[in-house]
Amino acid sequence: MGLEEILAKISSEKSVKAAFLLEREFYAEVIEEEGGITESSMGMPLVNRALEAVMKKDAAVCIFSDFSHGGFEAPTDHIMIMEDRQGHLVGHDVPGCMLEQFQHKPDIFWLCDDFIVYPNVAMDRIVMVMLPMKVRMIGEKEGAKDPIMLFPATTTDIMLREHFGIPVDAPGIASAIIAFDFT
Repeated sequence: MGLEEILAKISSEKSVKAAFLLEREFYAEVIEEEGGITESSMGMPLVNRALEAVMKKDAAVCIFSDFSHGGFEAPTDHIMIMEDRQGHLVGHDVPGCMLEQFQHKPDIFWLCDDFIVYPNVAMDRIVMVMLPMKVRMIGEKEGAKDPIMLFPATTTDIMLREHFGIPVDAPGIASAIIAFDFT
């Protein structure tokens, strides 16, 4: 199995509108753009561990998903956390599959519908950390070992859309980068 099987499997997913191999030269531009994002939309310093993990993989594919058909795989673990500069966990997203275990905890503060903060933790010099999401739609059967997904920043999303001919204003369409090692 190889790249063709991986792209075919990804493209066969109901929510995937399009999937493209990120060729070396353009991929370097994407990495540079995404790596230049050093601040979250809330103005907090950003550490992109998802990007660091993606860069270590053998290959990367850009996918565009249609949320009217369910969107991407739902995360089963955290993909965004807040921590202090010493690495202590201050807050994190709450994927749908974990919602019940956090709904009635009295020692947390809900920042929004899917993100909690631990108010009893010292909050000095906080950073937002993006984590890679594990991917289940492809695997070793297709030739992809340890596939992960990165959700790009808005500027990177626009770059990807323009390069692959996806309208920037297409409603309900989102981009992601899936990276993997070959088996």
